Amino acid sequence: MLHFGLLNPGERLPPDYWASLVAGTRRVEVEIGSGDGRFLFEAALAAPDTLFVGFEVRAASIARTERRGLPKNAMIKRLDGRWCVEHVFADASIDAYHTYFPDPWWKKRHAKRRIFTLAFASGLHRTLKPDGCVYLITDVETRYREIADTLEAAGFVAAPWERDPASPAQSSYERKYRAQGRRLFSARFEKLPAAA
Repeated sequence: MLHFGLLNPGERLPPDYWASLVAGTRRVEVEIGSGDGRFLFEAALAAPDTLFVGFEVRAASIARTERRGLPKNAMIKRLDGRWCVEHVFADASIDAYHTYFPDPWWKKRHAKRRIFTLAFASGLHRTLKPDGCVYLITDVETRYREIADTLEAAGFVAAPWERDPASPAQSSYERKYRAQGRRLFSARFEKLPAAA
Protein backbone atom coordinates (compact mmCIF):
# COMPACT_ATOMS: atom_id res chain seq x y z
CA MET A 1 0.00 0.00 0.00
CA LEU A 2 1.60 3.25 -1.19
CA HIS A 3 5.09 1.75 -1.38
CA PHE A 4 6.51 4.84 -3.06
CA GLY A 5 9.95 4.02 -1.66
CA LEU A 6 10.17 1.06 -4.06
CA LEU A 7 10.07 3.31 -7.12
CA ASN A 8 13.27 3.87 -9.04
CA PRO A 9 14.50 7.46 -9.48
CA GLY A 10 12.36 9.17 -12.11
CA GLU A 11 9.77 6.37 -12.09
CA ARG A 12 6.08 7.17 -11.61
CA LEU A 13 3.20 5.08 -10.33
CA PRO A 14 1.37 3.08 -13.03
CA PRO A 15 -1.93 4.69 -14.15
CA ASP A 16 -4.01 1.83 -12.70
CA TYR A 17 -2.21 1.91 -9.34
CA TRP A 18 -5.09 3.34 -7.31
CA ALA A 19 -7.71 0.87 -8.57
CA SER A 20 -5.36 -1.96 -7.55
CA LEU A 21 -5.38 -0.76 -3.93
CA VAL A 22 -9.11 -0.77 -3.24
CA ALA A 23 -11.56 -2.83 -5.31
CA GLY A 24 -14.42 -0.82 -6.77
CA THR A 25 -12.49 2.45 -6.87
CA ARG A 26 -13.92 4.69 -9.58
CA ARG A 27 -12.45 8.01 -8.47
CA VAL A 28 -9.32 9.07 -6.61
CA GLU A 29 -9.21 12.27 -4.60
CA VAL A 30 -6.13 13.48 -2.74
CA GLU A 31 -5.93 15.76 0.27
CA ILE A 32 -2.64 17.58 0.77
CA GLY A 33 -2.19 18.40 4.45
CA SER A 34 -4.82 16.19 6.07
CA GLY A 35 -4.33 17.32 9.66
CA ASP A 36 -6.28 15.03 11.97
CA GLY A 37 -8.16 13.40 9.07
CA ARG A 38 -11.65 14.78 9.72
CA PHE A 39 -12.26 15.68 6.08
CA LEU A 40 -10.88 12.33 4.87
CA PHE A 41 -13.11 10.39 7.25
CA GLU A 42 -16.38 12.15 6.41
CA ALA A 43 -15.72 12.49 2.68
CA ALA A 44 -14.94 8.77 2.40
CA LEU A 45 -18.14 7.82 4.22
CA ALA A 46 -20.17 9.99 1.84
CA ALA A 47 -18.57 8.61 -1.35
CA PRO A 48 -17.85 4.86 -1.02
CA ASP A 49 -16.80 4.46 -4.69
CA THR A 50 -14.06 7.10 -4.28
CA LEU A 51 -10.63 6.40 -2.80
CA PHE A 52 -9.50 9.31 -0.60
CA VAL A 53 -5.75 9.54 -0.04
CA GLY A 54 -4.36 11.99 2.49
CA PHE A 55 -0.81 13.22 2.94
CA GLU A 56 0.40 14.79 6.17
CA VAL A 57 3.90 15.45 7.50
CA ARG A 58 3.10 15.90 11.20
CA ALA A 59 3.38 12.67 13.18
CA ALA A 60 0.93 13.85 15.88
CA SER A 61 -1.75 14.51 13.26
CA ILE A 62 -1.22 11.07 11.70
CA ALA A 63 -1.54 9.49 15.17
CA ARG A 64 -4.86 11.26 15.82
CA THR A 65 -6.19 10.07 12.46
CA GLU A 66 -5.11 6.51 13.11
CA ARG A 67 -6.74 6.52 16.57
CA ARG A 68 -10.03 7.62 15.02
CA GLY A 69 -9.69 5.14 12.18
CA LEU A 70 -10.68 5.62 8.55
CA PRO A 71 -13.23 3.92 6.28
CA LYS A 72 -11.84 1.24 3.95
CA ASN A 73 -11.83 3.69 1.03
CA ALA A 74 -9.53 6.19 2.77
CA MET A 75 -5.87 6.17 3.78
CA ILE A 76 -3.33 8.61 5.12
CA LYS A 77 0.43 8.59 4.70
CA ARG A 78 3.21 10.54 6.38
CA LEU A 79 4.75 11.88 3.19
CA ASP A 80 5.29 15.26 1.60
CA GLY A 81 2.35 15.55 -0.78
CA ARG A 82 4.23 18.09 -2.90
CA TRP A 83 6.90 15.51 -3.71
CA CYS A 84 4.26 12.93 -4.63
CA VAL A 85 2.44 15.33 -6.94
CA GLU A 86 5.59 16.60 -8.62
CA HIS A 87 7.48 13.30 -8.97
CA VAL A 88 5.39 10.18 -8.27
CA PHE A 89 1.80 10.40 -9.48
CA ALA A 90 1.06 9.33 -13.06
CA ASP A 91 -0.28 11.79 -15.62
CA ALA A 92 -4.07 12.20 -15.58
CA SER A 93 -4.54 9.78 -12.67
CA ILE A 94 -6.28 11.92 -10.01
CA ASP A 95 -9.88 13.19 -10.09
CA ALA A 96 -9.56 15.99 -7.53
CA TYR A 97 -7.21 17.57 -5.01
CA HIS A 98 -8.21 19.14 -1.70
CA THR A 99 -6.08 21.68 0.16
CA TYR A 100 -7.69 23.26 3.18
CA PHE A 101 -6.02 25.98 5.24
CA PRO A 102 -2.45 25.51 4.02
CA ASP A 103 0.11 26.93 6.44
CA PRO A 104 0.60 30.59 5.42
CA TRP A 105 4.25 30.67 6.58
CA TRP A 106 4.06 34.35 7.47
CA LYS A 107 7.76 35.16 7.77
CA LYS A 108 9.62 36.20 4.64
CA ARG A 109 12.44 33.73 5.31
CA HIS A 110 9.85 30.91 5.48
CA ALA A 111 8.15 31.77 2.17
CA LYS A 112 9.98 28.88 0.46
CA ARG A 113 7.96 26.46 2.62
CA ARG A 114 4.63 27.50 1.10
CA ILE A 115 3.32 24.63 -0.96
CA PHE A 116 1.81 26.49 -3.89
CA THR A 117 4.84 27.02 -6.09
CA LEU A 118 4.56 26.97 -9.87
CA ALA A 119 6.22 23.53 -9.89
CA PHE A 120 3.58 22.17 -7.50
CA ALA A 121 0.70 23.79 -9.40
CA SER A 122 2.06 22.38 -12.67
CA GLY A 123 2.23 18.95 -11.03
CA LEU A 124 -1.40 19.25 -9.99
CA HIS A 125 -2.33 20.11 -13.57
CA ARG A 126 -0.28 17.23 -15.04
CA THR A 127 -1.68 14.59 -12.67
CA LEU A 128 -5.34 15.62 -12.82
CA LYS A 129 -7.72 13.95 -15.25
CA PRO A 130 -9.08 16.24 -17.99
CA ASP A 131 -12.13 17.24 -15.95
CA GLY A 132 -10.22 17.34 -12.64
CA CYS A 133 -10.09 20.21 -10.18
CA VAL A 134 -8.43 21.58 -7.06
CA TYR A 135 -10.58 22.59 -4.08
CA LEU A 136 -9.08 25.29 -1.87
CA ILE A 137 -10.17 26.98 1.35
CA THR A 138 -8.12 29.41 3.42
CA ASP A 139 -8.77 32.19 5.91
CA VAL A 140 -5.87 34.31 4.63
CA GLU A 141 -6.92 36.55 1.75
CA THR A 142 -3.40 37.49 0.61
CA ARG A 143 -2.40 33.81 0.39
CA TYR A 144 -5.62 33.00 -1.44
CA ARG A 145 -4.79 35.62 -4.08
CA GLU A 146 -1.22 34.30 -4.43
CA ILE A 147 -2.40 30.70 -4.74
CA ALA A 148 -5.08 31.64 -7.28
CA ASP A 149 -2.50 33.48 -9.40
CA THR A 150 -0.13 30.49 -9.26
CA LEU A 151 -2.83 27.99 -10.22
CA GLU A 152 -4.03 30.17 -13.07
CA ALA A 153 -0.44 30.46 -14.35
CA ALA A 154 -0.31 26.65 -14.38
CA GLY A 155 -3.45 26.32 -16.53
CA PHE A 156 -6.37 26.39 -14.08
CA VAL A 157 -9.41 28.63 -14.07
CA ALA A 158 -11.16 29.59 -10.83
CA ALA A 159 -14.85 28.80 -10.44
CA PRO A 160 -17.07 29.90 -7.55
CA TRP A 161 -17.37 27.22 -4.90
CA GLU A 162 -18.27 27.18 -1.25
CA ARG A 163 -18.85 24.10 0.84
CA ASP A 164 -22.27 23.75 2.45
CA PRO A 165 -21.69 24.88 6.06
CA ALA A 166 -23.81 21.92 7.20
CA SER A 167 -21.58 19.39 5.42
CA PRO A 168 -19.90 16.95 7.81
CA ALA A 169 -16.91 16.75 5.43
CA GLN A 170 -15.01 19.69 6.88
CA SER A 171 -11.51 19.94 8.29
CA SER A 172 -11.04 20.81 11.96
CA TYR A 173 -9.91 24.32 11.04
CA GLU A 174 -12.95 24.83 8.83
CA ARG A 175 -15.32 23.83 11.63
CA LYS A 176 -13.49 26.05 14.09
CA TYR A 177 -13.31 29.11 11.86
CA ARG A 178 -16.93 28.82 10.74
CA ALA A 179 -18.00 28.68 14.39
CA GLN A 180 -15.96 31.84 15.02
CA GLY A 181 -17.61 33.57 12.06
CA ARG A 182 -14.26 34.08 10.37
CA ARG A 183 -14.31 35.00 6.68
CA LEU A 184 -13.17 32.16 4.45
CA PHE A 185 -11.84 32.29 0.90
CA SER A 186 -12.62 29.32 -1.28
CA ALA A 187 -12.75 28.29 -4.92
CA ARG A 188 -12.72 25.31 -7.21
CA PHE A 189 -9.88 25.52 -9.72
CA GLU A 190 -10.74 23.62 -12.88
CA LYS A 191 -8.14 22.16 -15.21
CA LEU A 192 -8.20 23.84 -18.59
CA PRO A 193 -7.79 21.52 -21.58
CA ALA A 194 -4.30 21.52 -23.06
CA ALA A 195 -3.81 23.75 -26.08
CA ALA A 196 -4.06 21.91 -29.39
